[in-house]
Amino acid sequence: MKFYSALLSLVLAFFLFSCSDSVDSDPDNGNDTEPPTAEPELVYFWYFDVTLPNDTELETIDAVYTAGTGTAFIEFRSALAGYPNTGRDGSMERRNQPTALNYRPEGNMNLPYEEIADSMRAIQVRDPFLGNAGQNTLVLHLSTTGYEDAVLTFAAMDEHAANGLRIDYSVTEDGEEWITTGLSASETEQNLITNEYLIYEVDFNGIEASANNENLKVRVRFDVDDGTANEGNRVTFNNFSLDAVPIE
Repeated sequence: MKFYSALLSLVLAFFLFSCSDSVDSDPDNGNDTEPPTAEPELVYFWYFDVTLPNDTELETIDAVYTAGTGTAFIEFRSALAGYPNTGRDGSMERRNQPTALNYRPEGNMNLPYEEIADSMRAIQVRDPFLGNAGQNTLVLHLSTTGYEDAVLTFAAMDEHAANGLRIDYSVTEDGEEWITTGLSASETEQNLITNEYLIYEVDFNGIEASANNENLKVRVRFDVDDGTANEGNRVTFNNFSLDAVPIE
């Protein structure tokens, strides 16, 4: 009897030890698990519609949706001196070219594309792309205060004006210092397709200087064969968005 009693004690002890080890490794008990990772969220979105002035040389366009405390706007710098009074040459203007590509309902009152397609517009950058004030340039002011690992996405197409986009960024507090550090060659030199929207992306994941930075700016310039040509051609953009991960 003593033998069976001892054996029963050993079996019971082994069972209790196994249960204890199982509880300690349970992913739900909080002992051995990592805290949940924050997911990216939409921080800024630009929806261009009929409220944007038509036949007007535009200088800046504010984001229509902002999730955080920062601010965001698109600034246009014309190749021609005297802008915005250049007779609509070397200009940024409204354009009637809607697209579902990169449309983000959560940035526009959760309205599906089908409900807003008729009122959606776009923006165009018109030739000439080179002139007495330099070159046509979009500068996106994208404060990332409270966020990291930002990703800029937008739709764009050529309309007989340019071969591609050249992209760099600045993170300095005073002035601008344009760099490409951390971006891939496929992000800094992106090809355009004539008369067809494509989605373009600039990924700041892992670029520490872009995180929690109210001075982040992205510059978009144009690869053209003849920058002085003035034939009424354009590059068209739509549905700019910035997603990023909240800093906890």
